[in-house]
Amino acid sequence: MNTIHSAIKSPIYELGKTCELDVQIAEVTYKIRIELFRNTEQENHFRCHVWELEMFRLTPTFPMDETGEPADISDDTVMVDRGIPSSRFSYPREDVVAPSIEAAFEIVLSDLKASLEH
Repeated sequence: MNTIHSAIKSPIYELGKTCELDVQIAEVTYKIRIELFRNTEQENHFRCHVWELEMFRLTPTFPMDETGEPADISDDTVMVDRGIPSSRFSYPREDVVAPSIEAAFEIVLSDLKASLEH
């Protein structure tokens, strides 16, 4: 899939695999979401996002009270793109090159395991 436009500087990537897992370090459990996208122009190239699902206390700007201040606060789960520390790839800036999406997923899992051991 090739999109020709001067503002588009990368190939299009389409979602190929999504997984979630729980990682426990000491007493804290982290919810991790891994997304792998296929490069539609280069076979065997994949982009990966590694998200942490984290709770945040947010102050929505709507609705406002009579003084113009936010009327509510909310606790919401937000996906934060954390990547994998000390990994072989700079996720998601660098493509993972692998013969299949399953092989790319194994590379990502290997990086995650190595990071957890570190």
